[in-house]
Amino acid sequence: MKSLKLPIGIICLLLFVTSCTKNDQFKPFEEENSNQQSIAKRAATGLDYGLYWFDGNGQSLSGFNHSTGQVENVPSNYYSNHKPTIIHFHGWQPNSDERESFQLTNSSLNVDVNTMEAWKAQGWNVGVFYWDQFANEAEVKDAEAKIWSANGPRGMRYRKSDGSYANSSSLNVSVSQMAFEQVAAVLQNNSSGNFRLSGHSLGNQLALNVAHLLDENGHSQLVPKRIELLDPFWSKSAKSYLGDENGDGNDDWTGERCRWYGRELINNHNTAVTWYRSSAILDLGIGDQNTSFESDVALVQLRLWYLNGFDIANKHVYVRHHYFWSMAFDPPVECTISWWQRKSTGKDGASASTSDSRIREMMGDRYLWDQVEGRYTVSPQDDWSERKSY
Repeated sequence: MKSLKLPIGIICLLLFVTSCTKNDQFKPFEEENSNQQSIAKRAATGLDYGLYWFDGNGQSLSGFNHSTGQVENVPSNYYSNHKPTIIHFHGWQPNSDERESFQLTNSSLNVDVNTMEAWKAQGWNVGVFYWDQFANEAEVKDAEAKIWSANGPRGMRYRKSDGSYANSSSLNVSVSQMAFEQVAAVLQNNSSGNFRLSGHSLGNQLALNVAHLLDENGHSQLVPKRIELLDPFWSKSAKSYLGDENGDGNDDWTGERCRWYGRELINNHNTAVTWYRSSAILDLGIGDQNTSFESDVALVQLRLWYLNGFDIANKHVYVRHHYFWSMAFDPPVECTISWWQRKSTGKDGASASTSDSRIREMMGDRYLWDQVEGRYTVSPQDDWSERKSY
């Protein structure tokens, strides 16, 4: 089995650390000088959500007007119908009044980099679907519910900049439905044939559900070639708002829904799916480890040892920076280890720059990949991955 089990003492300590930070996005120190000025700000009484496109300098423009239901025309350096495209979904955002960007700045680690610069230089459209006002809940399960249903514990309320919550009768569908409708409209004329989704933490559920909705609603040409699960999170237990899709007499879990949808995409569309694990977020007793899904995907353990060993917060957050920055470099070296000797296999490990075909080759229950070099450096440039038996 691929899962890493932690001793109970370590789990208890991690629980303590997590309770102190109290945040899946955690507001870590990489935000100390982030490029927030470039992100559109909503008014104190307003709601602003949806797809934003980025240029190579980290500036963003809205790609869809959710008030009018119309696609926004943006300059080609933000989006072009002829370019390959990645759309990213962020996770839980409790008590946050800022939006994620691709700028990684940390003076103590001596790093200041725009992690999506290489994507733009290589001709990609880069977008983020922002749902931060919906995700701004004190309880992670309340934010999670909005991904799947408008009828969860908190409905579709959203948090305003003044800290209060508001509702609107027009918000009668889930975040996944909102994202699906925008993605389908914006990409309907994209001719690249190369579409990728990534989801960090709770955002993995959006990535998989949006891909499922594209397939289910007749947009097979837009089903992503690849889906990246960046330290994904699913909460435990059945959810009444999900119902019983498979007819087994029990309400579904979010993790099993994602597993079913992932398997459908893999089996029906040959979608490449990678699961990057960077923290112990699923080992804390509140998350569904979803271990049976591991055998369907390419499973990669990142060892971010340049961070404190018990800093689950930043280990969880830094995976998205690691992934996007990795497009700037060759894929990690795949190796095997015997008697402490590392030997290259001549094949690539997994990263943003790894080919889709290689990711598909890595999927399944034969091997997993464990980072053994580059563990003490922030940059992915010197990473090596050991191939291990499942």
